[in-house]
Amino acid sequence: MSGLDFSIGMEDVGIAVLQELWNKVAFQTMGLVSETRDVLFEKDSFLEFSRSISELKILLSSLNAQKVENALGLESTRAALTTLNQQLKKASKIIKDYKCGSRLRLLLKSQSILLQMEDVAKDIAKTISTFQLVNLDTALNLNTMTSQIINNLGSMEFRSAAATEKIASEMEISISENKKNRENAKKLLEKIAEAVGARPNASLVQNELALLKEEKEEMEAQKKQAEALQLSQLIEFLYSTEVVTRPVDEETASTHHQLYPIGSFICQLCNKMMTDPVAIHCGHSFERDAIQEHFRRGERNCPTCRQELSSLELTPNLLLRNSIEEWNERDLDLKFQAAVPRIKSSEHSQQDKALEDLQLFLEMPRYVTKAAEEGLATKLVVILKDDRVNAGAALKCLYYLAKYNDDQKEAIVIAGGIRRIVKHICKGGNDCHALGVLMELSEKESLAEKMGNTKDCIPLVVSLLHINNPDVSQKASKVLQNLSSNVHFVVKMAEAGHFQPFVARFNDAAGETRTLMAAALVKMQLKENNIDDLREQQFIHNLIQMLSSSSPASKSACLKCIKKLVAHHKIVERLLEDAVTIPHLLGLISFNKFDLHLKQGAAEILAKLIGDSEQFEQPKYQGLQELQSKHNVRVLLEIITSAEDQTKIQFLHLLVELSSKSEIARDLIRTDNDAIVQLFSSLYSDHPEVRRWAMKLIYCISEGHPDGVPLPTSPEKEAAITNLATILINSPDTEERSGAAGIISQLPKNDSSIDEILRKSDALKAIHGVICSMDDEISGNIGSSDQGTSLLENALAALLRYTEPSKPDLQRQLGKLELYPSLVRVLTRGSSLAKRRTATALAQLSLSTSRSFSDENIIAQQAKPSMPFFLKHVSSMWCCSASSHDFSSCSVHGDACSPRDTFCLVKADAVRPLVMTLSDTESGVAEAALMALETMLIDHSTRSQSTAAIVDSQGVDAILHVLDKGSVSAKTKALDLFQKIHLHTKISVPVMQRFERVLIQLLSDDDLKKKAALALRQMGIIPEQSSYF
Repeated sequence: MSGLDFSIGMEDVGIAVLQELWNKVAFQTMGLVSETRDVLFEKDSFLEFSRSISELKILLSSLNAQKVENALGLESTRAALTTLNQQLKKASKIIKDYKCGSRLRLLLKSQSILLQMEDVAKDIAKTISTFQLVNLDTALNLNTMTSQIINNLGSMEFRSAAATEKIASEMEISISENKKNRENAKKLLEKIAEAVGARPNASLVQNELALLKEEKEEMEAQKKQAEALQLSQLIEFLYSTEVVTRPVDEETASTHHQLYPIGSFICQLCNKMMTDPVAIHCGHSFERDAIQEHFRRGERNCPTCRQELSSLELTPNLLLRNSIEEWNERDLDLKFQAAVPRIKSSEHSQQDKALEDLQLFLEMPRYVTKAAEEGLATKLVVILKDDRVNAGAALKCLYYLAKYNDDQKEAIVIAGGIRRIVKHICKGGNDCHALGVLMELSEKESLAEKMGNTKDCIPLVVSLLHINNPDVSQKASKVLQNLSSNVHFVVKMAEAGHFQPFVARFNDAAGETRTLMAAALVKMQLKENNIDDLREQQFIHNLIQMLSSSSPASKSACLKCIKKLVAHHKIVERLLEDAVTIPHLLGLISFNKFDLHLKQGAAEILAKLIGDSEQFEQPKYQGLQELQSKHNVRVLLEIITSAEDQTKIQFLHLLVELSSKSEIARDLIRTDNDAIVQLFSSLYSDHPEVRRWAMKLIYCISEGHPDGVPLPTSPEKEAAITNLATILINSPDTEERSGAAGIISQLPKNDSSIDEILRKSDALKAIHGVICSMDDEISGNIGSSDQGTSLLENALAALLRYTEPSKPDLQRQLGKLELYPSLVRVLTRGSSLAKRRTATALAQLSLSTSRSFSDENIIAQQAKPSMPFFLKHVSSMWCCSASSHDFSSCSVHGDACSPRDTFCLVKADAVRPLVMTLSDTESGVAEAALMALETMLIDHSTRSQSTAAIVDSQGVDAILHVLDKGSVSAKTKALDLFQKIHLHTKISVPVMQRFERVLIQLLSDDDLKKKAALALRQMGIIPEQSSYF
């Protein structure tokens, strides 16, 4: 197989491209010859031209591009071929134009077209001569042909026949002088028909009229005024023959044609109607800009008479300007008169044409008056119903009618214009023009009333406010502004999501109107973007002031409105910033004795304000400071004492929110013995919500306080604790049980009488049941819930009382239950808070037994060697499980760690779960787990075995994770545990290197650097005499 030939060079490629261009020129000659076959006029001239082009085609086919290129060079040949190709295309276009369109117009343009052809023929001859084909080494006959083609084209003359020129001249005279003599027109038509080879009948006239009208529309679309005007004159000439009847809709337009010679108003330089005509020295007039440009090019001859000008001075031709302006006015009047019958026509095409004209006329106020006289407003509104007509143009016409004539506004509305415009916009119509009409109509108060009451109008306009079109949005805003004086309309705007007019109107309104508006606002759907308008300072202040009204309806509407608004944090902030908010709400509570709904509403709002306040203690919230005064807290507590259940619930809720934010309020409630008695009495209520909120308040004032739950004095104290235990044990309501467990967890720690009451009750069994049932729940056997999670967390908090090392009786009671496996499972599946409390409970249990075991270890060392160690255990130690059959030995404590004798983290399989919880570095979980693990290392005699148990459970990696990611307190405990583990076990080199990197980073922490330095010294990284100590 032979290889590819890569020897083709750039020169060969250039020749190939040139040959392609050569072939294209040859093909263009073929098309041009074909175009010249069926021309209508002056066939002899075109036949001669066709013969020369045919010879050029033969010549090009006989030669090739390479020969010419060798003579001229590549670039010169390409340039010449390109020029020739363009010239042939130009000739082809001229001939096409000469063959098509109206024959009347061709007669008028014949001489101009023939002159263009003559110029093109000469240009083609000149281009062919640049090829220098006669100098090529070609056959003699080809050289002769080349010379003949150049001579023929260069000397070719295109001349109109005398008859054709005479007819064209008569046509020009007839149309320029506006002759309407029917007999003369018919005679001229006969001459034209003879010239074009047709009969002077209706068929000829109708065909010519159709072509002329089509060409006129094209010229008007292209803004070619002179051509369009000439075509209008030809159309008028044909109608003047009366061979065909003029359509009714064109009767008015019959006078709409040029009344003066066309050259009078059209500038010969720019071919446009003159607006600023100036005369030059020879007397001819031109458009100022056009003649100035002519002179700037260095020309000093008149473009019309070619006379050389002695001066380039320009003189304004005021007479001509006035004539043009007068003509323009008459022309516009005639066009308007022609448009009126068309707009009333039943044909859509006629209506569209009329609308296109009218929208330009009606920009001028004088035509608005004429349109009003013709009653066009009603017709334009009717047109809007028809989707087939140009509704945008109709709306633009209506806009100018409404803008310039107040009476037409009424006419538009009476005709149903508002409803039609609304429907038009709904269908996706032209919003800008439609809104323009609405904007003008809304300026009139009586019409604005009708507009606002039109179905869907206001919501539709509101929807256009934020459209991505400044003109549309500005007009929509103006319409709404015009409607804003009506209260019902601004309510509609607000319902549609536009609140600025609502807020402004509310601020200016009187009391009764504000009540109506507030009531309406309650029913509205609010979005976050609406809140920015509603949080306006004056609006909020005026709304709050309604609370001081003497009208119950006003107060009620205001409370409902505020209740709706406080669902949004921005409103809460604004309400708190207003100094009268809290006093007015407290006034409703303190001085309103009869309307419980007002009391409840005020309490509900206060609770929401307090709950959402992020800076309760800030001085800027003066009302909140006043709320936590002794007097006001006492007022709230008194209402709880005497109120019926629903009111009591609202005020308990309020006090819970207040106590959660205010330490002052908590202390005031704690020290009020009557209030405490009342709170615990509420736990006996038949209404579950009263019981729940009472427990929430008791828990709130107790949580974190060193004295725990404030209890009533005996015997109410014992009854209160017993009742809490009873609720925990027997209540079917999960939330109630959770509340009771939470309060039990906060009972005073050092009160043995409380321990005794709890020990005698079944509270521990209830706690055991919760933990075991929640064990099933978090295992996926029971549907989980937030209430269930809360109950488990609070039950674990209550359990901590039973695991206190200082309460052996309660620990013994706990030891009789098989609770520890469930506790251990909570470590892996519970919430963070549940894990923390479980780890704390395990730490306390392990601490008790570790201390006892350490003490007994000392006693065993002092005892006789023959005495078995496990017989030395004190009788108070309790079992890890109620089972009395599991005596397997522990890897840390051996036989001394029998489940029935002592609790052990290793034996309870709690070590690995505790290690796993170290990954939870939030919420104190890691600290509690580290505390539990550290209890294993209290007994020095088993420290090595305990360390091994922690290490085997991946404890080293977990401690490293805490040191890297944990809180400061967790890192502190992790550092203590690491040092103890490091003393009693060998850690691999890679792990020690990781510890070294983390510990070095901790040296930059002021709270941890000393402990980190001690650990590094223990590892041999830092010397004994380091500056860190």
